[in-house]
Amino acid sequence: MGTPKTLQGEEFHDATSTKPRASHSIPSGGTFSIYGSTKIDAPPQAVYDAILDCASWKHWNTFVPEVRITKHPKSHEKELKITEGTCMVFYVKMTNDFQTTTKTACTHVERLKSRANRTTPPVTRIRWNFDNANAYVPGFILKSERTHEIEETADGKTLYRTWETFGGLVAGHVKSKYGQTLQDRFQDWCKDLAKYVERQEIGQPHMPAELE
Repeated sequence: MGTPKTLQGEEFHDATSTKPRASHSIPSGGTFSIYGSTKIDAPPQAVYDAILDCASWKHWNTFVPEVRITKHPKSHEKELKITEGTCMVFYVKMTNDFQTTTKTACTHVERLKSRANRTTPPVTRIRWNFDNANAYVPGFILKSERTHEIEETADGKTLYRTWETFGGLVAGHVKSKYGQTLQDRFQDWCKDLAKYVERQEIGQPHMPAELE
């Protein structure tokens, strides 16, 4: 059996498909992937800030409502934001009855790109990976990379795309056991993010995500 081809073009953006999608550190597309996207009625800066400010996730993120930073390049700062070199523990709520944790390391945070500075296309990328070193799990067993793309539209709003690519010997088991749940939760992540940022833009108060 040959290696599955990675999704391209319109198929890449089909959230119903879990076929392999290439990412920076897993260019082969791995075993499977999960995808979500949404248009957000807010400028890219607001979306960028919400993703990197993991302390705010408790206000909007029903999928990962809590993050604990275990290592940070600027650990002396009072309010830590996700940046390259940040190691984290994500407290993941898969369902109401099943919560788990995963160790994650941020590998790439681009400076925000915009049409104003003539960046074409104005797409900003953020990436983090399953932290194999701190989880004591070798990459040939399981590896994953989460990619975020924040694109400024012609009207100054945001097109947000995100996907996670999974590979390794047990990735097929992860897909069979959690694939549908991950698809559902990625859609929740996108909807939660859009709702939170849009509320922030019009000055509406936020509340804990689980109370939404």
